[in-house]
Amino acid sequence: MNDDNKNLRQELKRLEAVVGEQITWLKDWHLRILGAAMNGESVTAEDDTIDTPFRKWYYSHGQKAFGDSPAFPALGFSLETMRTHARQLTQKLAETGKFPPMEYKDFMDAAAAFNETVFRLQRETLFQVAHIDGLTGAGDEKAMRDYIDAERERVKRMDQEATVAVCELSDFTGRDGEDVEANRADVLVEFATTLAAQLRPYDQLYRINNDLFLISLPYTDVTVAELVIKRLHGKVSGSVLKLKDGTLIKLRSHIGIAPIGAEESVETILEHADEALELARSNELTDVYSWEG
Repeated sequence: MNDDNKNLRQELKRLEAVVGEQITWLKDWHLRILGAAMNGESVTAEDDTIDTPFRKWYYSHGQKAFGDSPAFPALGFSLETMRTHARQLTQKLAETGKFPPMEYKDFMDAAAAFNETVFRLQRETLFQVAHIDGLTGAGDEKAMRDYIDAERERVKRMDQEATVAVCELSDFTGRDGEDVEANRADVLVEFATTLAAQLRPYDQLYRINNDLFLISLPYTDVTVAELVIKRLHGKVSGSVLKLKDGTLIKLRSHIGIAPIGAEESVETILEHADEALELARSNELTDVYSWEG
C-alpha cells in the first residue's frame, strides 16, 4: 500500500506534466482556428487534429493510476465532450468559411468544465495521499469519515446500498498456536496488507484506531457484505502469515458489519458497526457479526 501511495505521487507529477502539454496544444489549436477564420484558410475536422496529449494519457497511464477515483469517469466524459465541440467548431468553420460564435462558446464552456474536472481529480488524489496512515499505508480516520459521508450521500441520492465493516486485530500466535514474540507494528502491517489484498477494486481500507481498521463496501448490501467479509476473514484468520523478519504467525480477528443508512450520521453508522464488533467479540460461534437494527 505504501508503494501505491508512492505511485500516486509519481502519477500526480505525470498528470501535472500532461496538463501542461494539453494547455500548449489548446493554445496552438486555438490560434490555428482563429488564424484560419481571419485569413480564410482551410481547416480539417479529422480526429488526429484533436487527439490531444491528455487523451493519450487518459487511456493509458491515467486509467491505471486513477481508474478507481469517482472523478475519473467524469473527466473522461468532459474530455470527450470538449473534443466533440472542437470537431463541431472546426466543421462549421470549414463549411461556412466564417467564424462560428455559438460553436466557439460551446467549445470554450466545455474546455472550462474539463479544466475544473482535472482540478477535481487532483484535489481528490492530493487528499487521498495526504490522509494516509504512516504505518500501514491505509487511509486515516479523517479520510474514512469523509468517504463514509460521501457514500451516505450517494446512497441517498441513487437509492443504492452500501456497508462498512470494522475489523479488529484481536490476537496473534505462532503457526501452531504457541506464544510468539513479534513486533506489534510488523504484525499490524501484515494484517493491513492481508486485508487489502482481499478487497474488491472499489472497496476502501482505513486504519481508524490502533488495532482497528474499517472497510468501506460500496454498492453492497449486508447479505453480500457478509459473504465478502467472511471470505476475507477466512483468509486473514486461517492462513499462516510471514513477517519481514521471517517469523510465522496466525492472526485472530473479529469483524462487525453495518449498513450505511442514508438518513444516519457518520457517527451513528460507526456506532452500529462497533456494536456488531462487540457482539462478534463475545460470540463463541462466529468472529463476524452484522448489526441488526
